[in-house]
Formats: sequence, C-alpha cells, structure tokens
Amino acid sequence: MQTMSAVNVTVTAILGGVLLFTWARERESPFVGWWGLALLLMSAGVAMTAARADFLNLGMATIILSDALKWKAAREFVQGRARLLWILLGPVGFLLAVHAGYLDSFGQRLGGLCTILAVYNFAAAFALSRASGEQLPSRQPAVILLVVAGLGYLSWLPLNIAMPINEAQWVFASVWFSTVILLTLLLRIALAFIVLSMAKERRELEQRIEALTDALTGLPNRRALFEAADAIGQNRQLKADAIAVLIFDLDHFKQTNDRFGHALGDRVLKLFAITAQAHLNGPSIVARLGGEEFAAILPGADPLEAACAGEAVRHAFANSAAFVDGLPVGATVSVGAASDVGVAGDLNALFRRADAALYVAKRAGRNRVELLGPDDASPLAEVEAVVRTARRRLSADLADPFTVKLRA
Repeated sequence: MQTMSAVNVTVTAILGGVLLFTWARERESPFVGWWGLALLLMSAGVAMTAARADFLNLGMATIILSDALKWKAAREFVQGRARLLWILLGPVGFLLAVHAGYLDSFGQRLGGLCTILAVYNFAAAFALSRASGEQLPSRQPAVILLVVAGLGYLSWLPLNIAMPINEAQWVFASVWFSTVILLTLLLRIALAFIVLSMAKERRELEQRIEALTDALTGLPNRRALFEAADAIGQNRQLKADAIAVLIFDLDHFKQTNDRFGHALGDRVLKLFAITAQAHLNGPSIVARLGGEEFAAILPGADPLEAACAGEAVRHAFANSAAFVDGLPVGATVSVGAASDVGVAGDLNALFRRADAALYVAKRAGRNRVELLGPDDASPLAEVEAVVRTARRRLSADLADPFTVKLRA
C-alpha cells in the first residue's frame, strides 16, 4: 500500500507537470492547462492524506478540488462557463460537513469523498458530450472514461460498507483499497493522454477550417467550395435531384476601391457576403472565389429557383450597398445562373455555364441576373473562345519576355 501510494503520487504529479508544460509552451488550449493543474492538486491531495492524519481532511478536500477543476476544464473546452460557486461547493461543502460532525469516521469521509468525486466526473462527461458539432475522435473515449471513473468512485461505496475502514491507519491493511487506487490511476493516465489528443485534434481542425475559410468575409474559400462540389458530385451519383450554380461579380469594384478606398471596399465585400448568406440559406453553399467574385451551389434548385435566388441577392445587395458607412457607394452585382435540368455534364460543366451566363450579364449592362438555359450554347462558346485567346496571348508573352516588358 505504501508503494502504491508513492507510485500514485509520483505518476500523477508527472502527468500534471507534462500537461502544464505543454500548455505553457503552446498557450493554445486552457483545457490542457486546467487538467494539468487538476492532476497536480490530485497528487498533492493524495500525498497529504497518506502523510499524516492531521492533513487527512485537507487532503480529501484538495482531491475534490482537483476533480472540480477537471469539470471546469471540460466546460471551457466546449466554450461553457464554470462558476466558481460550483467549483468550490464540493471541497468547501466536504470540510463543512466534517466540521459539523456529519462525517465522523474515516469510512464516512471516504464515502462522502467518493460521492462528490463521482458527481464531478459525471458532470465533466456530460459537458464534453453536449458539444457534438466538432468531429473530434477522442471526445467519445474521454466521455466514456469519465463515466467509468465516476462509476469507479461509486463502486467504493459498497466495498466501504462491506469491509469498512473506520480509521485512516487501517487503509494499509485493506485488501480492496490498493486495487481500486491502481485502477483509478490507470484511468487517470488514460484520460491525460486523451486530453492531449483532444487538444491536438481541435488544433488541427481549427487549422483546417482556417485553410478553408476566407479571412475577410468568413465565407468558405475557393478550395472549400470545390471540395464541397466534389462531395456533392459523389452524392449525386445516387440521386437525381436538380442542382444549380450562381456566380456573382461585383460591378465596377475597382472603381469603388479607387474612389472610396480599400477599407470601404472591404466593407462592401463583407456586406455582400452577409447579404448572400441571408438569402441563400438552407442547404446552399456560398463561397468567395477571390477578389470581388463569389459563387454558390444550390442543391435541389431548378432553373427558375436559381434565377429567383440570384435576383433576391442582387436586389437586396443593391438596396443595402446604396449607402455604406454614410457614403453613396451604389454598389451592384451581376449574377450568372445555370442549372443542370436538361443539361448533361458534371458540376464543373455547370460552373462553366454559370460563368458564361455572368459574361452575358456583364455584356448586357451589369446589375442583372442571366440564366443560361439548356439550349443557350453560343455564350458558352464565346466565353471559351475568349479563354483560348487569353491563353494563347499568355503563352506568347511567356515566350517573349521583351513583349511583356513593353506591355508593362
């Protein structure tokens, strides 16, 4: 028992030190830091209870505080608040109960300790299980281990009743106490590694989201849009639902920047992003392609619905961008729409058709929605001819640096 207590204190302190060191080095996950602090308090509490009888009650209260901090860590991990009252209620309540004489014997104090620890572990498991939005593989094992830890503490109660330990010094003669401590320590080690894993998984998820998000507008970027398009394309092999694509281009945006400055130009881009999201909700995916160009994928939309959606965005943006920050900006947007109803081809072909429709809208005077129907092949051919000409010119420029220099 003495050896088991020494191992318990040492291993728990090392785990807490590793977690705190990881948090201090990266300063990205308070979850890891709070859990590390909780393990250090657990180590100190176990050491106090094993050292002297005078420190028994304080050591037990410290152990309770350590699990209360684990609950706090779990709450903060899911962006919740952990009130100081609930953190201190367990350890302070335990000390008050001992002082009032409700927990006279060691067995009664052990029972109170186990009950409170079980409550905090169940509360931490509940907190982690509530946030299901993030896809973190380690979250479910953490919840399971916390529940198992809580049940483990509750399992001490019948053992304590069947084979009571009425005095602290009898602990070292107990048959079951050392076994339960060993199992608890193993659970503690497993949870520490899972905590590190959860923090790493969240960091990787945040980095991936950042890589797929436009920093200015908060919309998905081009890469995210075409990843979503690939996923939709794979799902559509099993379904026959219609789908539509909208491509938006803010009219005369360079003039807006030149006249009002880039800061206001950024405000206009953000305003369009807000407008598009507000009017293309549901299963639609809105993204910024780059510059003043945006696009949207509308699953289930036929040609009429696509045109109506584009017109709703165009009309709303023209109204909201007439004045921006009190300045008469008068920003508008041109929209190209295309649907796969009656059209053969994949989503890439649909994007090309929407781009051709946008070309028509620009040529027709801007601030309008143009829908490229299944029989409208001439605009698409014209756009493809323009692209081929641009590619030939670019190839010629790259082959003749002198020409590039003269044009510059």
